[in-house]
Amino acid sequence: MNTTTMRPKHIACGLLVFAAGLYLLLTNILYCVEFIKGAAQPFLIIIGLLAAASAIFTSKTNRTINILVAIVFLLVGSYGVYDEYYATMDFFHGLIPPLFVGIGIICLVHGISRLNK
Repeated sequence: MNTTTMRPKHIACGLLVFAAGLYLLLTNILYCVEFIKGAAQPFLIIIGLLAAASAIFTSKTNRTINILVAIVFLLVGSYGVYDEYYATMDFFHGLIPPLFVGIGIICLVHGISRLNK
């Protein structure tokens, strides 16, 4: 297949998918905001834990900054889980099933590829 004919098709499909995404974002803006509110707290807590691990396990050059970042992010993330508890739980309830499906597919493909060797 000629690669020069594929590029306009990729661009057209990309623009179509981008426009569909913007339209769906506009029509479902409340769900998108709830998703972001629910995802922010676990994200902040993970960043705080990474900063704490960096402060503990790396050299002493940026230890104070890492400790301060860890404290701030862990406090903000923890308060966010308390304040937006239901949004955070909705995020996890929406994330877990697709995550399990994806991990299951990866495991099946890996197991089948091992059987063929």
